[in-house]
Amino acid sequence: MHNKNTTIDKVALELFNKHFGELNKTQQQTCNQEMVNNPKWLAPFWKQPDYKSETDKLCEELGIFNYKK
Repeated sequence: MHNKNTTIDKVALELFNKHFGELNKTQQQTCNQEMVNNPKWLAPFWKQPDYKSETDKLCEELGIFNYKK
């Protein structure tokens, strides 16, 4: 069984409307190629330079700035 909250599973759902574990080997290879070659999957929103996590926002509100050290 495959985790259903992974990038590869999201690719499978978008391409084939099935979870990755339900795909045959050829379809799984297609998903792998799509995931490594398409910038859409290589640069998710949480890796963008201006992204702030909920923790970052909360700590900023509370005046805690050095929590990542």
